Amino acid sequence: MTSVLFADTHAFSRLVVDYVSQNEKLRPFYQYDCTPEAVAEVIKDKQKEPIHRILLADTIMQQYAHIDLLQSVREQIQALQQENTCCVVTAHQLNIFTGPLYYIYKIAATVATCLQLKEKYPDKHFVPVYWMGSEDHDFEEINHLHIFGKEIVWDDKQGGATGNYSTHSMDSVLQEVQQILGTAPHAETLMDIFKAAYQQPTLAMAGRYLVDALFGQYGVVVVDGNDVAFKRQYAAVMREELLKQTSFALVSEQISQLEAAGYKQQAAPRDINLFYLSERSRERIVLEGNQYKVLNTDRVFSQEEILAELETHPERFSPNVILRPLFQQMMLPSVMYIGGGGEVSYWLQLRTLFAHFGTAFPQLMVRNSFMLVKEQQLARMEKLGLTIQDFFRDVEELKKAYIGQNADEDIDVSGYKQEVEAVFTRLQELAKSVDVTLGPVAGAEMQKALQSVEMIQKRMMKALKQKNETALNQIEKLKTQLFPQQSLQERVENFAPYFAQSGQSFIDAIIADTDLYQRQFIIKTIV
Repeated sequence: MTSVLFADTHAFSRLVVDYVSQNEKLRPFYQYDCTPEAVAEVIKDKQKEPIHRILLADTIMQQYAHIDLLQSVREQIQALQQENTCCVVTAHQLNIFTGPLYYIYKIAATVATCLQLKEKYPDKHFVPVYWMGSEDHDFEEINHLHIFGKEIVWDDKQGGATGNYSTHSMDSVLQEVQQILGTAPHAETLMDIFKAAYQQPTLAMAGRYLVDALFGQYGVVVVDGNDVAFKRQYAAVMREELLKQTSFALVSEQISQLEAAGYKQQAAPRDINLFYLSERSRERIVLEGNQYKVLNTDRVFSQEEILAELETHPERFSPNVILRPLFQQMMLPSVMYIGGGGEVSYWLQLRTLFAHFGTAFPQLMVRNSFMLVKEQQLARMEKLGLTIQDFFRDVEELKKAYIGQNADEDIDVSGYKQEVEAVFTRLQELAKSVDVTLGPVAGAEMQKALQSVEMIQKRMMKALKQKNETALNQIEKLKTQLFPQQSLQERVENFAPYFAQSGQSFIDAIIADTDLYQRQFIIKTIV
């Protein structure tokens, strides 16, 4: 296992790179340093907040009613009732079959970090939590997965919060996954997990079953925020949002300050950052005049009516990306949130919002990223005289560099271009001394000559590419394997082929190699 600095991957925004390196420009936008020592301060501040621990544990237990609860998970849920218990939290949408690899990496990070913090703070208990994004309604983001370069799509768009989607039409997707995985050593075990998960009636229940089957033995607790018990506790925040639109002003000011520091906005706040949930829709609430309207529906409320609706049915109100982090942080005794680059970017817009509602901003950690590289791929790179770090470069740049290192001929023409410019500059001065109008003519001819030199270089490069065609094809193939769809592997590929080959030991190994505080992009060798 080796690692690469986030900055050297060229795959993350400047804001993320600066945050990982704890650049002082970002210090006003978060509360705690990214060190294990800082967790002591987070715990101290979080213990001042009124977390309804008994209600929290009871609500989670009810959410697990459809699962034969593992003792490891039961103990973790019960531990949430104790004042010395904290949470390490990550969150994600309900991607079918877990979607891209980083879904697995995020949850693995909660486990690894809880183990690490327990060693440092033995008098505390740490529970790894996966907060299910069951209220999200962007079906196109969660309805597909990629295995061995093939995209598998579930095309049953039903509308509304994806957690409420019925799984009745998942059979064809299961069959396709099974066919692709074939007879790998642990494919049957994985398919049994998938089939049992998607026998659950809703996508939220399937998602909980799947995470429990993969991570239950490590004590991971799945929490679904789309629950009337949680929404009732959050009703005061949602009421203020409806009446005063507090979050828009606070977050907009934070965004302005981030932009002044040279960073781009990640998530734009709305005037009202709430959706209205019904059985088959999740639509924005807007205030027009004195009326609250639910977009794309005929629902209209007066102020009195919408407050009555919130009081009676808080479960029908759904926080968007701006208010959801505060929601989960107010419900849980969370000391840390683990997110990807995009998530960390929009969390950095929210510190003043958290402060306004008297909630500690958690220690904000960028999840570990992994690139899984097979031994034979490394052997091929070594034969080519390349390293894994080389493959973070653009493929055409990489090919040119390879030719430059391995060709007997030196086709660098920069020196020749300088000689051409020197000759034509003297010629231009001579021409102007004869007739001033000939200066531009000489200049134009110089440009033609330089273009001719470049054309010759391109033809030499083409010839060298043909001579090195086999090696260059290998480079391109490796690049495609490591960066499918010209993206990081973890953002495209599903975990299923790796689990089908290695079983639960694949997840064991990811947990063992995870250390958020090292703040590195990890290159992991696999068989």
